[in-house]
Amino acid sequence: MTPKKVPVIIGNANPFRLILREEDQWNPTLEEINSREYDYVKLHRMSTYLDVGIAPLSLGITFDGSLILPALPEFAVKDAALEEFNKALAYLLFGGIYTEAVSPEDITIGTLTLDGYSRSVQPAYGAAGRFHQSIRDKYASGLDLIQLLHPRKIFVKDLKLAFEKGKNTLSKLDSLSVNLLLIGVTYFVKHQWAEALVILWTVVEQVISHIWKSEIINVEESPDQEIQGRKRFLQDFRTWTTATKVEILYQKNLMTHMEYSLLNIARKSRNDFVHSGKVPNQECATACINVLFNLVSLVISQYQDSQSLNDIRDSVTGNLREPLVPKQERVIPKGKDHEIYWCALPPLPGDPLWGDKEYEIIEELVLEPVQINKKMKK
Repeated sequence: MTPKKVPVIIGNANPFRLILREEDQWNPTLEEINSREYDYVKLHRMSTYLDVGIAPLSLGITFDGSLILPALPEFAVKDAALEEFNKALAYLLFGGIYTEAVSPEDITIGTLTLDGYSRSVQPAYGAAGRFHQSIRDKYASGLDLIQLLHPRKIFVKDLKLAFEKGKNTLSKLDSLSVNLLLIGVTYFVKHQWAEALVILWTVVEQVISHIWKSEIINVEESPDQEIQGRKRFLQDFRTWTTATKVEILYQKNLMTHMEYSLLNIARKSRNDFVHSGKVPNQECATACINVLFNLVSLVISQYQDSQSLNDIRDSVTGNLREPLVPKQERVIPKGKDHEIYWCALPPLPGDPLWGDKEYEIIEELVLEPVQINKKMKK
């Protein structure tokens, strides 16, 4: 009898990792992967469920790391599903498991059997979604297939511990858009400095507003607290701009000189970009992400430690994509403990393996030596 299926919404994000139960194994050989004889069925199987506040239902995670939401009416709009996926992933990030955001193009609809096997029923347009569909349905390219050989793995128990830890951390900042935070982090690791700065600065302002509210507006001060209109005055964002709030918070020792300096760098760069179109560089975006983690650290430590989330921040900066021109050549160790696999590239004209075969030449496109003077370089 065919198992009954229910409609679901599927989301995918980077990096790719397998989610294992205690009894799970995943050790396909290179030959099994290249011949597509690996256990593709297991990639479709559910591994666990997480409580994301939609009881009695849950958010599911499959063996291949796909995120599964029930196709409830509130998730019919892609934005709502996106926020739910990224909120859960942000909890994992702050719980110690590095992850990036789901993009709208990586969300598709699918089905889930009552036995716990999911499948997409529409193509994904994003790279992460296409990758998961291709390895599940065994039509992935050789470059994608090789990721099944030695993938990252994490056990369900560790995933759940990280989820609860991150949820507990971020719940201390009730006004924080955790979805936006993860999107900013994702832009940052992809070297999209302008997008990262604008989004992360928005999150920084949310953290500053949280500190302002809890430590300035709602603080018990007598008899000043009873002055008529004082609380409303302190809530006036036109009077108390972010720059003004930062100055007051610094004077009240609610942040260190480091946070104060980083905030000024990030704020000036963001303003220059928004008002003058000056594109920010990596240094400015890095200042913004550093001060964001420092401020969150201060909040969760009752303003005692601005470095408590350094390991989470370092996991983000450690996943920065490689620069266009690497600073030094990467050395790949060889030996029995470091298996090396590669695919031969088809030769092009100019390659030694091309030989004497003829190829198309368009005369007006042939390069000729030119003299580049200093003025042109500028």
